[in-house]
Amino acid sequence: MKQKMDIFPQFASAFPDFPAGIRIEAALSGGLDSVVLLHLLAQMRTQRVFELSAVHVHHGLSTNADEWAAFCQNYCGRLGVPLRVCRVRVEKNGLGVEAAARSARYSVFSDGLCDVVALAHHQNDQTETFMLAALRGGGMRALAAMPVWRSLNRQTKIWRPLLSFSREDLQHYAAEHGLDYVDDESNGNPAFLRNWLRNEALPAWRQRIPELDKHILANVRSLQDDLALLDEIAAEDFQAVCADGFFAVDKWRRFSQARRLRLLWQFVKHHNGKIPTHSAIRNFEQVLHEADSGEWQLDGARIFAYRNCLYWFDEDVNVQTAFWKKTALTGRLKDILMQTGFVLKPHPQGLPESVLNEDGIIRCVGGGDMLRINGRQKPVKKLLQESHILPFVRKKWPIITRMDNTCIAVGNLKVSQDFQTANGFLPVCEELNQYLRELNFVK
Repeated sequence: MKQKMDIFPQFASAFPDFPAGIRIEAALSGGLDSVVLLHLLAQMRTQRVFELSAVHVHHGLSTNADEWAAFCQNYCGRLGVPLRVCRVRVEKNGLGVEAAARSARYSVFSDGLCDVVALAHHQNDQTETFMLAALRGGGMRALAAMPVWRSLNRQTKIWRPLLSFSREDLQHYAAEHGLDYVDDESNGNPAFLRNWLRNEALPAWRQRIPELDKHILANVRSLQDDLALLDEIAAEDFQAVCADGFFAVDKWRRFSQARRLRLLWQFVKHHNGKIPTHSAIRNFEQVLHEADSGEWQLDGARIFAYRNCLYWFDEDVNVQTAFWKKTALTGRLKDILMQTGFVLKPHPQGLPESVLNEDGIIRCVGGGDMLRINGRQKPVKKLLQESHILPFVRKKWPIITRMDNTCIAVGNLKVSQDFQTANGFLPVCEELNQYLRELNFVK
């Protein structure tokens, strides 16, 4: 029989050397694991300086959900730990209930109110995660299960400090310290694959193979080491491909297919995108390896290949841009330019004050729009093409016209020769400058 121990000394000895004042928020469901984690963190405040709080995500999926939230409030009150209770709506959107609830939780964790989110996953969870990945056909990253640390977003990290402890260790700790906790009745429902593994499959396998968890955890550690090495190589490859400040497709093509696939994954990771399926990455890799241009639709983003470069577009950002709207804006030009994020930069061939004080229109470029340059009428779309603006962006590029729809300027680029003055102004929107660079910088 495994000797029972007080896990606090081991927890304290492994506690990271955080900078003073770091904000740690513990995810508190009210179950055994999270109750023990918060108790351990509360004890650590006597040894280290950090801000500790807790968050309880109220999914509303159980009739006991309100009671669990009240339990967490009482528990945090006794520990002197600030708690926030966040009510969420679990939207399936094609996901199962467990996955949808997890997505809702992580949306709460990502709200930027802390530096570190502490989660209470333990050794048994690690075993289950490995087995689920194997049953569902997960690759190395899935089989490597849960790391102690990972980035949640640019400012917040996920921390799992209990992965070296078993559920039995946590049960002993709770008993020793008289800690109460709640039981989620859904944990006994065998309709959920994880519950079936936990309550039926794994106990049977452990009877047959007593060292099952030990072997699985050894495999997980080995896989995590291999994955760390793979990530290190991928990071070096990524730096080589982006040595000139942009993702160079010609350099990318020089690598083996396996490394090309990993580099595309690294590109998505660099932009904090949702990791696509292996088949989706493979399909795009095949297109990009043969074609000079291409487009890849992701969940919430698009990637374009154009002129030896990959471009990333966050759709949730672009749709908020005024120039992506279909409705033209009409009014005093100086006013509507300022309202839509333009600044008027002095330019030797810019618009005069008199024109800017007239009424006009800002709208997306149309097929018949022309601009007089060097004594000739040039199609605005031709100007955008010559400026190497992405085809996707050209359709939405803003132009400035008079009330009769005569084009007098193209945003960030040119003013019509018919309206230029020596000490005029060029309407410039800083957000558009990223599309003017022939090389889309990664930094």
